[in-house]
Amino acid sequence: MKKKKGTNVYEKKITLGRDPDGTPIRKSITGRTQTELNQRIEDARQKWMITHDVSNSILFSTFAERWLLNNKAVRSLNTKQMYQNIIYKHLIPEIGDLYFSEITLTDLQRIINNRASHYNTCNKIKLTLKQIFESAMDEGLAKDIKIKALVLPPKTVNEKRPLTKQETAALFTAKFTEEQEMFVKLLYFTGIRREEALALKGSDIGPDSVRIEKALVFDRNDAIMKDTPKTSASRRSVPVPDSFSAIKEYAKDKDILFPMTTDRTKYMSQSSYVKFWRGITKAMAAAAPTAEELTAHIFRHNYATMLYYSNISLKKAAQLLGHEGTQMIMQIYAHLDDEQEKAAEKLNNIFRNVENLSNVI
Repeated sequence: MKKKKGTNVYEKKITLGRDPDGTPIRKSITGRTQTELNQRIEDARQKWMITHDVSNSILFSTFAERWLLNNKAVRSLNTKQMYQNIIYKHLIPEIGDLYFSEITLTDLQRIINNRASHYNTCNKIKLTLKQIFESAMDEGLAKDIKIKALVLPPKTVNEKRPLTKQETAALFTAKFTEEQEMFVKLLYFTGIRREEALALKGSDIGPDSVRIEKALVFDRNDAIMKDTPKTSASRRSVPVPDSFSAIKEYAKDKDILFPMTTDRTKYMSQSSYVKFWRGITKAMAAAAPTAEELTAHIFRHNYATMLYYSNISLKKAAQLLGHEGTQMIMQIYAHLDDEQEKAAEKLNNIFRNVENLSNVI
């Protein structure tokens, strides 16, 4: 909603509907105040609905926001945050101004196709659309669209990888601020979750370990402290190696270990964290270009990989990572076993040698 160039009049372009060939019908609405503009937008939409037989429909944006506010629609704050991100960042900008009765499977597939290089995002879009459309169809507000028919792009490299050698080297040579260095090395040396690291106080850093008792999650941009980490098993103490003794000195006399830059008495907001993390990856990318793609979770997977090569038991590894059972760590270890064994290659060599031996005989 911006003022019309060279005037004091507010202006917004909205999509009212579509031509028979599917071309969006857009109209520029103006108003002397934001209140007047909003009223005129509503009037224009109501008029369109009456004259084009969509009176039983509802704007996608209106329903999606209402659905999101329904507490039954989400199970946890993290899930709600995921839905919010998908709805406001990917769906409303694309189809927010369309009525449910006008939305086609082609429209939805186009949203996914435009993000084909990000498999995880596309998967979340499909999941969110499924939830919203099922709810809208239950209320008789949307036609039956087979969301299952949406085609996802091929999976790309995900976060389940360790650091490369180049990225690991960059971790120790990058020009970080002290706060950036302590945060990223804490992830590297302990494998704790991002939300666990952001919740830490100076008193949580002991002589030889870090105590995990809380987690900081985001609701939109707001930081919310959870009194318990992800699971009951996530309450734990993780050893801090001697090579990272600097964290103890850093934690002295600090209340919040990683606070807001603008207010040291507050925990980071989501926007503050995004900016903070971008500074870390940018510093590392000077020596390792792939570091631009790093996430906090990759450091956690890297830690799990180091546990594997240290011959630490499954049970102990699960405990250090804060898992309730060994299933998740078994999946990581099984993948690493396959890499280490390279069974297919070894079998090929064996059979090739046998074949060569038989030829000689």
